Amino acid sequence: MKRLAFVLMTVCLAGCNAQRDFACESVGDRVPICDLQAPEDIELTPDGKQLILSQFGGITGDSAGSLVLFDPKTDTTLPLYPQAGQHVTSAQWGSADCPGAPGAAISPHGIHLSQRTDGRWQLLVVNHGGRESVEFFEWQAEPAALHWRGCVVMPEGAFINDTVALPEGGLLVTQMFPKDNLWALVRTFFGAEKGHVWRWRPDTGIDIQPGSMGSFPNGIQISADGKTLFLNLYTNNVVRKIDRASGKHLGEVAIEHPDNSSWLPNGRLLVASHPRDSLLPGLCGDVHNGACESRFQLVAVDPETLTPQVMFEQKGAPMGAGTVAVEWGNYWYIGSYAGNRLLKVPKPDQ
Repeated sequence: MKRLAFVLMTVCLAGCNAQRDFACESVGDRVPICDLQAPEDIELTPDGKQLILSQFGGITGDSAGSLVLFDPKTDTTLPLYPQAGQHVTSAQWGSADCPGAPGAAISPHGIHLSQRTDGRWQLLVVNHGGRESVEFFEWQAEPAALHWRGCVVMPEGAFINDTVALPEGGLLVTQMFPKDNLWALVRTFFGAEKGHVWRWRPDTGIDIQPGSMGSFPNGIQISADGKTLFLNLYTNNVVRKIDRASGKHLGEVAIEHPDNSSWLPNGRLLVASHPRDSLLPGLCGDVHNGACESRFQLVAVDPETLTPQVMFEQKGAPMGAGTVAVEWGNYWYIGSYAGNRLLKVPKPDQ
């Protein structure tokens, strides 16, 4: 059963009909930046000058990935983790039973940068390599580096995607659906609510965030005051607003297959959406070559009124299948779960 579930999952997530060997050439004002590995999620550094990229290794964790620093001024990258000869400390953050650093096996997915109560900067990283875990790193600005500080290994059957830090300590991480459960996988793709958000707090351990049950929880964001969650339910086709303390649903906005989200400087939530052009989604699985051509949109959402506005749409060359976008200067940088590139586009009028 386990192997069958993984085979089906791989086929679903690696439907090669949409993978193309697009040249690394601009199409109008849409500029690809290549020689990367599936930069699925992106965070701005605290000074706003550079981007931390999560280079996806694939959903099953069989292929390794990495964390790199990207400089938009020079279009160059600097390896952050793993690195040869990198000093590893004992676990200081996360669970006391963390078994050690993931090392070269790391296969990162969603990431989240936040400032801890002591002033230090923490990068949380969803990891599929060797274990389903959230890894803790400390960001060092000069010289630029990530230092591993600990982990939280998720419960048996966990299959996680994106994470956010809690301002008082702890974290939330989305659980897509039960791992190795073929029937749950099939039902999820037809809208069954088999997913939720795991909550980890240092004093109480792991439980389920109230109000978080849904179909394929994908991206997650948290308000600046830590009181409100914005949960992207991929196969419910909604972004749901949730009161974190009570779990009360405060509203939702219809967005087709919402992936990751980021905060725009103007306070709106920017959601990557994957509209379908046919009955079957045009998905891809090659994290090393070309690009996925599938159509995507970037939708800005007012966090108070939940009013959506489509800001950008793209299909085909030079890159489709956008999973996240962040604003840097006069540009948006867009990542993808497949292929070898970022997409740089002029910031739309807002």
